[in-house]
Amino acid sequence: MQTDKLKHDLDMLTAQTLSLYHKMEADNTKLIKKYKQDLEMYEKQLKQQIQECKAALQRGSHLQIYDAYCDIHSPSYSLPVKPVMGTANFTPNESPQDHLKKALGRVITSGQGQTLTDHDRSVSTSDDLEQLSTQQQWSEAKVKKAVTTYKLLPQTKVLEEWESWDMDSLCPTTDGQVWTKRNCTLTLLDRKGKIIQQVSHNVEINDISLSPTTLTLWVCGGRNIMELESGRLKHRFRTKEVPLCICITASNHVIVGMAKHISKFTTDGKMVCTTMDKVTGKPLVCSPHRIAECPVTHNVAVADISREKDDGDGKPHVDVIDTDFNELFVYRGDIPSTYRPTPQTGGKLFIPHGVVYDSVGNLIIGDWSTCRVLLIGGGGEFLRVIHTDTRYTAAVGIDREDVLWAVFSYEKVALLQYSSK
Repeated sequence: MQTDKLKHDLDMLTAQTLSLYHKMEADNTKLIKKYKQDLEMYEKQLKQQIQECKAALQRGSHLQIYDAYCDIHSPSYSLPVKPVMGTANFTPNESPQDHLKKALGRVITSGQGQTLTDHDRSVSTSDDLEQLSTQQQWSEAKVKKAVTTYKLLPQTKVLEEWESWDMDSLCPTTDGQVWTKRNCTLTLLDRKGKIIQQVSHNVEINDISLSPTTLTLWVCGGRNIMELESGRLKHRFRTKEVPLCICITASNHVIVGMAKHISKFTTDGKMVCTTMDKVTGKPLVCSPHRIAECPVTHNVAVADISREKDDGDGKPHVDVIDTDFNELFVYRGDIPSTYRPTPQTGGKLFIPHGVVYDSVGNLIIGDWSTCRVLLIGGGGEFLRVIHTDTRYTAAVGIDREDVLWAVFSYEKVALLQYSSK
């Protein structure tokens, strides 16, 4: 019966995955169709403009010729923005045997001349086994230790390094590029910092997040939550308070950080849960600055500046919570004494400006004041200092190859490799 159930679950999982691929294929088809229509319209406008220019040059006055010249450089005739297509990559589990054994269950036998200990007797019934299994699963799901499926390099490698401009948030894509934001502008860059695409908005953008399922970019600005579609920002829903930061989860929920709380919404704006405690009035999260979801446990890390005006204690920290927004642990920047302080780190207040999880569930934190990038295990244990810079750490992001993108003092970008698979 358990085997049949596992087969059924695998079939359901396969169907859901294929459904996602088919939806992505349909969305890409729509993007291509819309882009083709925009190009055809652009061509039609150009031909009309050429005819008008010819007529103005042959028969028009100086004023008409001048107007025709201005129309050529008019932004209304700009080339349509090339759409960003959704992509997908599947990595099969090459050694599923241990996982299959755990999924099938555990067998405990008795008798046959063996003597059972008191502990064996206490868990030998089916009811007790089910209860123990449930407790183990709950414990492992809530706070999961770092999974060592990669090897930490003896020294972090700097793969690329280039100067940027006032960059305080970044989201690496699946194809080696990165979305960044500056004031009211979104910019897509390659690994060398070359501009590929830019999208402007009429209000300042506070934060950006790339959906791990649809691979589309989401932004928050003003009181609006928007999604980048066909090169344009589409309004999805509006929040009552100003959104400070945003994170799109693997379950396609939108987590929004606001003063004194964070809340989880559906993509059309229906609230699922929130950290706001109306009974005690004491916020779990005070001044959220950045939010990240773990791809392994789906726990959520929040960089909390903890300002006193937001009922904080003035001591910034990283708060890790589960999917139901229950607090699991708080990291306050503790580093073993074996790491000697430098002129950049000695006696400085821990200020987490960026948080992101890597592919195995370890947490990466960008500490503004000490110019450091820290690697923390999924259960809160300190692992190592990935990098120390001469400039303040402003933002961190990670790509599918676990290459870390870090921004220092809003003006320098470094691509750092700290592990090998």
